[in-house]
Amino acid sequence: MSAKNFSKFILPAVIVVAILAVVSNSYTVISPNERGIKVTLGQVEGGVLQPGMAFHAPFITVIRKFRLEPKTYEVSFSCGQDGAITKDMQTVGSTVAVRYVYDENRIMDIVTRFQNDSVIQSAMRDNVKASLKETVGQYSIYDLVEKQNEVTGKVAQAVLDRMVEYPIAISQTTITNWDWSDDFDKQIKETANRAQEVKKAEQDLKLTQTNAQKKVAEAQASKEAAELTAEAELIKAQREAEAKMAEADGIAYYNAKISQNMTIQREQWQHDEQMAYYEKWDGKLVPTYIPLTAAGGIVNLPAASSGSH
Repeated sequence: MSAKNFSKFILPAVIVVAILAVVSNSYTVISPNERGIKVTLGQVEGGVLQPGMAFHAPFITVIRKFRLEPKTYEVSFSCGQDGAITKDMQTVGSTVAVRYVYDENRIMDIVTRFQNDSVIQSAMRDNVKASLKETVGQYSIYDLVEKQNEVTGKVAQAVLDRMVEYPIAISQTTITNWDWSDDFDKQIKETANRAQEVKKAEQDLKLTQTNAQKKVAEAQASKEAAELTAEAELIKAQREAEAKMAEADGIAYYNAKISQNMTIQREQWQHDEQMAYYEKWDGKLVPTYIPLTAAGGIVNLPAASSGSH
């Protein structure tokens, strides 16, 4: 192929490629979870770019994009020279994880004040390290073991205070993988074993006390049951005695009534006899005494007949 024919095909192709390169570098697509900053020859232009297609001058202008999704930054400290020192001069290590997101209202500061995200992460590392060492130094290693949640809270607050000028919002700070020397690890295990033994002894004592209280309660219940039974028997006996007294009173009353009725009956009989006598009387009264004779003898009188007086 001649040079003339070569230039005939190659030149248009170069032009097409150049056009495509210019077009592809003339816009940037910003996704919904991103925000953009337009930078032309090192100078920031305009405000924060919202999601969508952003057009700009090719090659000399770039769109720096920042994702608004949460990020986690971890800083690990060994138990050696890099570790934190407790109040009782023990060295401890740990891993601190900070979860954060860019503050949408301050994204412009990332470019104008801090140049790029690496500056923020570097500041995060230094401030986390300082916050951890400052907080751990307030506790003995024994307190550190028992109050890990409290220590985490103080470290989280210290990180917030130190990072307040940076364009991020910290949502959570956690501390994991606490590490200390092997000697102290043995002490912790021994202390835990002793604590377990004490706890078991306390549980055994509590069980013994519970059983004793149960026996006392059972004895008290038996005593109260016996007292209630005796009281019930006494009440029953009293009621039986009262019933018998009432029965005796009834019998006595009945007998008195019978006697009274008999007396009334006798008086009625006598009255009836008297009335019968008066009905048969003829008006002659027969003396009821016997006169004595002059000689002192007895005068025999003929007996009066039953039909006369």
